Amino acid sequence: MTRTLVACAGALLLAGCVSNKIDVVESGVRPDLAARGLAFAPGGEAGRPLADKLQAAGLAVRESPGDGYLVELSYSERPQKVGAYAGPRPAADAAPSEWVAPPQKRPWWAPRSRQLCTLTARVVEAGSGTEAYRVRASVQGRAPDCGEAEAGLNAAVAGRLAPVPDRSS
Repeated sequence: MTRTLVACAGALLLAGCVSNKIDVVESGVRPDLAARGLAFAPGGEAGRPLADKLQAAGLAVRESPGDGYLVELSYSERPQKVGAYAGPRPAADAAPSEWVAPPQKRPWWAPRSRQLCTLTARVVEAGSGTEAYRVRASVQGRAPDCGEAEAGLNAAVAGRLAPVPDRSS
């Protein structure tokens, strides 16, 4: 009996350590980036890994958007227990549905250094400046940074931005 309890407790602890599932949330209608092309907002080489993945998938990544789309990237790291709010009124009065990611209590078995690592891509119509589409990928990482999460987040976002191959022909 005690061996079974110890085995179950060990399995629960390992399950808490192994979970690296990437959550992806989309808003808006994904535009046809292959037809109009895209450019990344200026800001250094932070978008280079994502641009390389999109080019490998067949998208034309330009220096300037022209009549295409502009992609703005943002990356954040925050403690797991801290929520993300984007509503119009103070977060203390907000309904749970207004939270992008509600605050979470740390499970007793999870390490205190757990971080939530997020990569967000906003696809903006260059001519009007209106947001056409947004994709956000998040994964749990370990403090002090989320360096090991970068490749997975880039792949998840690129998978949503890249064109879907036409299999009808």
